Amino acid sequence: MTATVLPPVPLGRRVLAQSWRLVVAALAGLVVFGAVWSTLDGAQWSDARLGAALIVDVVVGVAALAVVPFRHRAPLLVGVLVIAGSTVSTLAVGAAVLALVSLVTRRRPLEIAIGSALFIVSSLFGEGLYPSEDSTPLWQTLIAAAVGTALLVAIAVAIGQRRALVQSLRERAALLERDQQLREDRAREQERAHLAREMHDVLGHRLSLVALHAGALEYRGRSLSPDETVEAAGVVRAEAHAALTELRDVLGVLRDPGDTAAVSGTAPPQPTLRDLPALLQEARASGALVTATVDDASAGAPDAMGRHAYRVVQEALTNARRHASGQPVTVAVDVLGDPALRVRVSNPTAGPPLPDSPPSGGHGLRGLAERARLVGGTFSAGRDADGTHVVEAVLPWTA
Repeated sequence: MTATVLPPVPLGRRVLAQSWRLVVAALAGLVVFGAVWSTLDGAQWSDARLGAALIVDVVVGVAALAVVPFRHRAPLLVGVLVIAGSTVSTLAVGAAVLALVSLVTRRRPLEIAIGSALFIVSSLFGEGLYPSEDSTPLWQTLIAAAVGTALLVAIAVAIGQRRALVQSLRERAALLERDQQLREDRAREQERAHLAREMHDVLGHRLSLVALHAGALEYRGRSLSPDETVEAAGVVRAEAHAALTELRDVLGVLRDPGDTAAVSGTAPPQPTLRDLPALLQEARASGALVTATVDDASAGAPDAMGRHAYRVVQEALTNARRHASGQPVTVAVDVLGDPALRVRVSNPTAGPPLPDSPPSGGHGLRGLAERARLVGGTFSAGRDADGTHVVEAVLPWTA
């Protein structure tokens, strides 16, 4: 499974988070530095030793504050160095606490054990290096160091758990957002594929009529009367105009994948079985011999089913016009008992198929098969035993 990639934290936010932690660590180190050196028993120290200890304390403390911002790159190494430096530097105590907490938030048992043990040992040795006027017994120092370390570890573990929870919530939100985007993209792709099928069905039908009448003008132009020529040219113009109009409607949606015209109701209405008589009349007007039988019960078919049935008849008529021009076409629309709607379009073929010829219909028939599959129906197309080309679709009534 691919890991969810979260967006990086902005640089300004990282710098701010690093800065306030460093400031708090420096202030805590200054407080410890002032508390220890103000109670130091100077009688046990020579001036040279006191000056050297002070210089070492300041230098190591500044070095620890300079190194601790790199704890995220090498948590264990930086933690060990800074905690060890706090043994000889009271100014580095704040940085050591920050390094320990940062190390423990990773919630790795070995790193927690190493950091905690080193912090306790550093506290014990540090107490011995700076004897005060009121010396604390070793066992009390050990208990205080253990309790303080345990408290820091508990706080750091809680911080680590909260960070892990926030991280998981961010990853879940990012995953949900990505899934939502994928669903939206898939819905858009499905709608675009649907529009592409509609465009193929519509334009294939319109342009086949244009080609038919243009062919008549080309081959019979000299023998046609002026009125017949004008009539054929008018049909070509009207069909070309209708094709361009419908193409413009479809492309208007395809140009913008996020278009909501179909949802808002501004998209042009899709044809259904109520428009089937007009389609058959248009085919007859183009010269096709079409015989249709439509069951009266089909008038109550849902619009979605009627739209699919209309496209099946339209594509079958287009293919018959292309591949079996002049042959009679029989259209039958029946209501079966499931209930279901059966659409059957048949026509004699122009001749036997060539051995190496590809199947006719191509993308249009594949599109019809996809339509039927999406609504849970069946689709078949091909020649029967009598050599008649039959296109048949059975669509469930609930489509």
